[in-house]
Amino acid sequence: MDAAIRLATNADIASWLEIVREVEPLFGPMPRFDVTLKNNIIRGTALCAEDGKGGVDGGLLLGGEAPDHWIRWLAVRRSARGQGTGAALVGEAMARCAAPCTISLATFGVDNAQGRPARNLYQRLGFVAGEMLPRGPEGGTRQSFTLVRS
Repeated sequence: MDAAIRLATNADIASWLEIVREVEPLFGPMPRFDVTLKNNIIRGTALCAEDGKGGVDGGLLLGGEAPDHWIRWLAVRRSARGQGTGAALVGEAMARCAAPCTISLATFGVDNAQGRPARNLYQRLGFVAGEMLPRGPEGGTRQSFTLVRS
């Protein structure tokens, strides 16, 4: 699948919040995510993968300032996983970060079986595992990953 990636709009919020509810057991509580999403839409830092039916299959929030960028949030709808949606979202985020730069993120620890696909994606795209971080709000381990682009 070649996911169509574009900037999110206010029309995407309801579909995006469905994804938030779907991943909340894994990510932990995300209170006021709608406000965070709206702010990112205004800033032009919310990317989404179209589902072809007027909704979104995945979303990514990009943060930081050149040369230090952050992927603040990434999730893909369960029904769209394993089809390249996550890779397309990260690829578009990378394209928006001019080299030289770093792109950092926090993802699940190696002990989290449900988080392994995300870890594998980041490693496949060249991100390198770094320090362990404080546990997430749901109690799971977290680890930093960084991509250095020269």
